[in-house]
Amino acid sequence: MPDLQREHRCPIGLSIEDVDRPLMDSLCVVVPKKKAEPVRKRLLEKGILRKGLQVRSDAKSVFLPVTQRVDLGYPVETMSFEELQEQVKDYRLLVDVPNGLRSELPSSYDVLGSVALVKMDEAVLPYAGQIGKAIMTVQKSVTTVCVDEGVKEEYRTRSIRVVAGDDTTETVHKEYGLVFKMDVRSVFFSPRLATERDIVAKQVQPGEVVIDMFAGIGPFSIMIAKTRRPKVVYAIDTNPEAIRYMRENISLNKVSTVTPILGDAREEVARLEQADRIIMNLPHSAREFLPEAIAALKPGGVMHFYEIMEDSDLETRFGMIADTAVAKGRVVKELARRKVKSYSPTMGFYAFDLSLI
Repeated sequence: MPDLQREHRCPIGLSIEDVDRPLMDSLCVVVPKKKAEPVRKRLLEKGILRKGLQVRSDAKSVFLPVTQRVDLGYPVETMSFEELQEQVKDYRLLVDVPNGLRSELPSSYDVLGSVALVKMDEAVLPYAGQIGKAIMTVQKSVTTVCVDEGVKEEYRTRSIRVVAGDDTTETVHKEYGLVFKMDVRSVFFSPRLATERDIVAKQVQPGEVVIDMFAGIGPFSIMIAKTRRPKVVYAIDTNPEAIRYMRENISLNKVSTVTPILGDAREEVARLEQADRIIMNLPHSAREFLPEAIAALKPGGVMHFYEIMEDSDLETRFGMIADTAVAKGRVVKELARRKVKSYSPTMGFYAFDLSLI
C-alpha cells in the first residue's frame, strides 16, 4: 500500500479558498451513485472504509475512501479527501488543569436555554473561567456559564456567579414544545424534571381542578394546561419574580386555564375549591405542608408528593404520609413510586403518586 501523506492540495471542483479543513490522499472505490449505499455498507462490514474522511461525489460517481485495495468490481483510484473534524463532546478534554485535579472537574452541568449552571468543588474553582469557556466550546447554544454556589433560603433560588460569556442570566428554555422565560438569578428551574413533568401531565383527566402548590415559573402548570384539558390549574408561589415570569410564560405558551397566585401555599389552598390533583414539588420541605394539602384534596383525588431523602427512608416516609392522612380522617393508597434522579450516593429525589379517600 502506498505511503499516504497529508497534503493541502485542492480537490477536483474546489478552489483553494473553499478548503477549510486539511486534505489527505487516500485510495478510494469509485462507485456509480445508485450503487453507493450497498457498497458503502460492504466496506464498513469489511472494516476498510475510512470513516475519518469525507466521502466525495460528482455528477455520476461516489468516491469511497478505503484503507487498502479491494476488488468489488469497481475502479480503485487515489484522490484527496477532507478530514472530518470530530467534535469534542466532553468539555473536560479542553481544560488545562494539573493531572491531580482532572478527576475533580464537574462531570455534569445544567443547560437552561443559553445559560449553563455548573457546580464546582473548591479545588477547581481557580479554573472556573477556563471551565466555562470549554463548556461554551462544546455547547454552541450556551453564551453564559455560571457557577452554582448553592440554594439560598429565601424562595430557594440559586446563588450563582457568572464565570464566562455574557453577564446576562435571563434566558428562554425549551421543553416538550413549550418555552419558559426566566432569570436564573431570581427563580428556580430544573431542566432535569422535564420527563417527570410529562409523566404527571399525562395523568390529568379532562375537567380536573389542579393545584400546583409550589409552581415556580409554571412548568408543571403550563404543561398540564397546554397538553390536557383541565378546568383550572391554580399555580401558587411565594416568589414575586416567579409569578412575574409565570405570567409571561402563560402568555408565551398561549394557555388560558392557569391562575397564578402569589402567596403561602398553606394559606392559599384553604381559599380554593377542592382539587382533583395536587402537585407538591418542594423536595426539601413538602412534608411540612401535608396537612393543608390533604384537606384541600377531594376524596379519590391524587397527590404527587416529592422529597429528597435517603434511599433507606422510603418506607418510613410513606408511613409518615399515611399517618398524616389518618389524622385528617383520610386513607392513602400508593399508586406509584419512582426515583426521579439521584441526589447523592445514598440519597434520591423521589416521587410518590398517592390517592386519598
